[in-house]
Amino acid sequence: MKRWWIASAAVLTLLTAAAIMVYSWIQTPFGTLHYLAAIGVRLIYEPPDIENYSPAELREQYKQKESTSTKYLQYVSSTKDTVILSAEGGIPVRLYYPSPTDNLPIIVYYHGGGFVFGTLNEYNLLCAKLAQKTSALVVSVDYRLAPEHLYPAAAQDAYTALQWVYQNAQSIGGDSTRIAVVGDSAGGNLATVVSLMARDGSQYFIDYQVLLYPATQSIDLTTTSHQNFGKGYGITTRQIDWYIKQYLPNESDRYEAYASPLLANDLSNLPPALVVLAGFDPLKTEGEQYAEKLQTAGVPVKLRVYESMIHGFANIPEFSQSEELLDEIAAALESVF
Repeated sequence: MKRWWIASAAVLTLLTAAAIMVYSWIQTPFGTLHYLAAIGVRLIYEPPDIENYSPAELREQYKQKESTSTKYLQYVSSTKDTVILSAEGGIPVRLYYPSPTDNLPIIVYYHGGGFVFGTLNEYNLLCAKLAQKTSALVVSVDYRLAPEHLYPAAAQDAYTALQWVYQNAQSIGGDSTRIAVVGDSAGGNLATVVSLMARDGSQYFIDYQVLLYPATQSIDLTTTSHQNFGKGYGITTRQIDWYIKQYLPNESDRYEAYASPLLANDLSNLPPALVVLAGFDPLKTEGEQYAEKLQTAGVPVKLRVYESMIHGFANIPEFSQSEELLDEIAAALESVF
């Protein structure tokens, strides 16, 4: 009995020490960080080793760690892989069907990864859940990555895929009159950019844009959120600078609207937008600025900040906020679809 009490006391002591440690992690000068985020950035998250490996080598390392789970299939009726032919080559896409019915509303999804990383497999669960919650056909786009393919390759692929979806909506079981674009981080940038491209081409077939912690500019890495959250909260300012240099090595390109939509002279006549930001994210300031600029241009905007979250939380199912976000997207699209 005495040994049991000693063991119990030891376990209790360890748990108390761990709880105190985690509590100290979640208390920051900028508010309370979610405890799972605090544990993740300190003990789990491994930033890419950008000094010792090439982007291609890093992608291969990530691929070896990539989940092969088929859990996502429980959320959809079926999936289909196909390749969109373009002048620059094939663009792989994956279609997630919430049901076997036709004439489904369509979401074109652009994944994150700094224009350097990101795969269709990595976003299987997110896209499948998004299809289920919105009752929409989700088309996930595997655009070309940097530095092998520099700006504007990703933007070109993103828009080519969107045009293909619009032109082939009926044949893939979708409805060309109900199309939304959704993207996170670098993909959020692409969702803003294709919205600009469509408007500039007088092709008003995007009904809504959902921008998840989007990268909206590649010029200023000294914003308030970069200063506050550029180190120690997952993605870092140093990483973002490296991503920019991979996709936009020519500094003059960084001022173009299709690279840095925040710098666009005119944001009028764009689709209504839901802009979702994370409270502890180096990209928060530019996301807020983009939402404000859209609103000033007369675009209906809803800005939502998940205050305790870090960059990338939408694709981390361990966060209950990820599920909450998907519900919020579904609610925003309900009237559109």
